[in-house]
Amino acid sequence: MKTYACSANHAKADCEHFTSMRPRHLRLLLWCVLFAIILLSTSCAPHSNMALVPRHFPAPNPPIDCSPTPSTGQIPPTNAYITRKGSTLVLNDHPFRFGGANIYWLGLDENVGGIAYPTDFRIRDALKTALDMGVTVVRSHTLGISTGNPDSLEPSLGHFNSQAFRTVDYAVDQACHLGIRLIIPLTDNWHYYEGSYHDFTHWLKIPSQAFYTDQQAISAFEQYITVLLDHKNPYTGLELRNDPTIMAWELGNELNGMTPSWIDTIAAFIHHLAPDQLIAAGEQFGINPATLTAPLIDIVDAHFYPPIIPNVIADANQVTNAGKVFIAGEYGSIFANAQLFRTIEKDHKIAGWAFWSLFAHLDTYGYEQHNDGETLHYPGISPLMRKRDHLIRKFDYAIQKTRGIGGGYEPLEPPPGEPLITLARRIAKTDKHRSSSVEIAWRGTTDAATYSIERSTAGPSGPWSTVCNRCATDDSTPWTDRNAPATSLWYRVLAENEQRIPGTWSVVKMVGAAVRSNG
Repeated sequence: MKTYACSANHAKADCEHFTSMRPRHLRLLLWCVLFAIILLSTSCAPHSNMALVPRHFPAPNPPIDCSPTPSTGQIPPTNAYITRKGSTLVLNDHPFRFGGANIYWLGLDENVGGIAYPTDFRIRDALKTALDMGVTVVRSHTLGISTGNPDSLEPSLGHFNSQAFRTVDYAVDQACHLGIRLIIPLTDNWHYYEGSYHDFTHWLKIPSQAFYTDQQAISAFEQYITVLLDHKNPYTGLELRNDPTIMAWELGNELNGMTPSWIDTIAAFIHHLAPDQLIAAGEQFGINPATLTAPLIDIVDAHFYPPIIPNVIADANQVTNAGKVFIAGEYGSIFANAQLFRTIEKDHKIAGWAFWSLFAHLDTYGYEQHNDGETLHYPGISPLMRKRDHLIRKFDYAIQKTRGIGGGYEPLEPPPGEPLITLARRIAKTDKHRSSSVEIAWRGTTDAATYSIERSTAGPSGPWSTVCNRCATDDSTPWTDRNAPATSLWYRVLAENEQRIPGTWSVVKMVGAAVRSNG
């Protein structure tokens, strides 16, 4: 990323021509040298909330009008929606291409010791992280797939659980405020925790493949779709079918058995309910020919594990030649590389490219983990993950240049948010030197590469001494202060991003005086 006009690469040439420079050129050179010195001194200076902050942070996504219009009280203006023109996505008369992320667990989570609704914090943290990575579209299974267990939208056939909408509503509302569009699958090919089409066939006691042909199964699925799309989000005041935040409803995730008749039937049903939202379809690998001829399918979604460039190009050509929009709804993040991204960026037949898959900070400390080998945290907890993160971020911003906004440049990372100390306790009694160990943990924050910790022995207002200078990460908590005085102590935590731009100090946490050892 080029930010400054003067660089070390120009030093030799500058010296060779120094004697021939005119006075105004010398003044310009001196100003550049002075500016470089200031930048270096700033980056090496102790962190402070008064530190200089670069101006070029990520521009917010264009706002989404996801509130009812005054005239109708129901439907936002049509220009708020992503639309299709042939094989191109369009927003406000500009082609819309996107770098995307899969955050499959926003409605119902499986990664925190059992199946449970995600907290508001984890939803916000994941979506804000995606935004800071340059993501403009998020694909999320559990905002639409929710059948077959007690916490689902439809735990059993014909019985619906209104509580399951709470996290769906919150996630859609948060995405709206961040300007992030959503792709929401409606069922799944696989027997996953969030549900699948097998729930319907199990309830009806029919073979699995009868889901695509049996009228009872089709009617049951249509009933589920109706309850979901007709639901009014209390945060926005909109039915989900009228919310432009939802770019597309996807017939299902990796549905390998779709028949032409079933595709046409379900697509027509969705289009009747939600005529302003797009409809997507895809199978596990390759292109289902029936999706290319179905008149109401807008987007064909292909998945790549791994993304082999000739295969991607061939699929994109096949889909766009049929007049449909082509996206990679999933690609393995472990395969991210510069050559792949350069190819995708230049090939305008590829409208979108979404990695699998992003996870948030935990509510206590550290990151949410997943066991499929494709877990991505940002800005990364290992050198290899950080490299992939930055390749993805650079691509996500580069592909935006076709949108008529932002220019396609990769901006500096924004300042991190505010950590929250969740644990502060002594873990050893004081010894004869009147010191002990104190364990500190904190809920992490977006864009944090490192954390620093300060300690006060005087009170919550300081003065402060640094006991950890950028020494901790989200992967190294809890952190232990091994030389903590025995008196009452106060701690605070500060996050910094990879450019050492600080965020906001955490709320101060007190630890009581140590209990003296009898030894």
